[in-house]
Amino acid sequence: WNFPLQLTMIPLVGAIAAGCCAVIKPSELVPHSTAVIVKYFREFMDSDCYRILQGGPDIAMKLMEQRWDHVFFTGSTEVGKKVAAKAAANLISTTLELGGKSPTIVDDTANVDVAARRICWGKFLNTGQVCIAPDYVVVHKSKKEEFIASVKKYIEEFYGEDPSKSPDYARIVNDRNFQRVKKLLDGGRVIYGGQTDASDRYISPTLLDGVTFDSDVMQEEIFGPIMPIVEYEDFPALLNTLRRREKPLVTYFFSTSKQNIDLVRRELSSGTLSVNDTIQFVCMPQLPFGGVGFSGQGRYHGKASFDAFTNYKSVHCRNAGMEFSNEIRYPPYHNSKIKDLLYTLVLYNSDDEFSGFKRTLATALKYAIIAGFTGLVSYKLKLQSYLPSLSSDGMNSIQSIKDFISNYTINANAD
Repeated sequence: WNFPLQLTMIPLVGAIAAGCCAVIKPSELVPHSTAVIVKYFREFMDSDCYRILQGGPDIAMKLMEQRWDHVFFTGSTEVGKKVAAKAAANLISTTLELGGKSPTIVDDTANVDVAARRICWGKFLNTGQVCIAPDYVVVHKSKKEEFIASVKKYIEEFYGEDPSKSPDYARIVNDRNFQRVKKLLDGGRVIYGGQTDASDRYISPTLLDGVTFDSDVMQEEIFGPIMPIVEYEDFPALLNTLRRREKPLVTYFFSTSKQNIDLVRRELSSGTLSVNDTIQFVCMPQLPFGGVGFSGQGRYHGKASFDAFTNYKSVHCRNAGMEFSNEIRYPPYHNSKIKDLLYTLVLYNSDDEFSGFKRTLATALKYAIIAGFTGLVSYKLKLQSYLPSLSSDGMNSIQSIKDFISNYTINANAD
């Protein structure tokens, strides 16, 4: 059920690497996994720095009343909203790893057999109880029947004719979720599977046809072994439809068309885009993992786990020398200082008749003048309104700019 050991410990590794103390609360939905975590956590971890608490939502909300430096949460979007609201009360930064409906697109150029095999594995792993599982499949009309036949073939290859007897096929985590997933079977026409056993919390791998984006099964994350299949014909229209939905944790796309792959990469927002595979990307520590919008915020895995628990602090140090270069920052701000500033800013912003040396000099002058000299920021903004006229009036030479500045006078009573 969604890898409770991994999803608890990997963020903790990032916190330890970043030099943080930490408190963790494993999920109450997996008591046996939690018991193992608690046993070894207390045996191996320094209790002065790392603590573990057990409990349900009440304990989680009590924890959220404390003033942490950072909170990392993995769970549903609805609970994530509550965590974010609690954190906001104390302005606590958060990493929210949530879920959502991750679409899987199979276009008319895809290798359908390979796509069906990889989608079948990703969808029914952990009986679909994986936050990055393919939630539903959108397949081109010309490939739909071939895709369905291939998925059926691989379900039986993976789990046999009766998946309830397979040692590799899991069960729903608890009775409440069993009933929730079972109700979703009514969201379309069952064309394969559909068997259930409440006493065993068993739901067979199931394919649903006759599904549209308005169907009930398309309104919430399934988190179970039900694969709705939606057909499409117009690829740009499909992308428009997907853009109107909440941004998913992952977009899976099966295609051999570079043009279509580039189009999906540019047009669809999601935490991750996985092309011609499912699930596997999450095993690569080089890829920061996380969602966007309703599927989460923040990233972790690999170096990103360290970054998640690190506060970047800018440090500015100067020596006491070269103080003459700071004269222009100090009052009184008479006309000669203003002209020096204007000349430097125009010099820096002009693209005409500049060598690399002049550009470097202008940059040095600009930052020497601006450093600490906030009183003249408004003059830079004021000068910007003159820059278009410099070009349109033909004032492109250095001499023209010098003449412009020489004729510019400061009105002390001006805005």
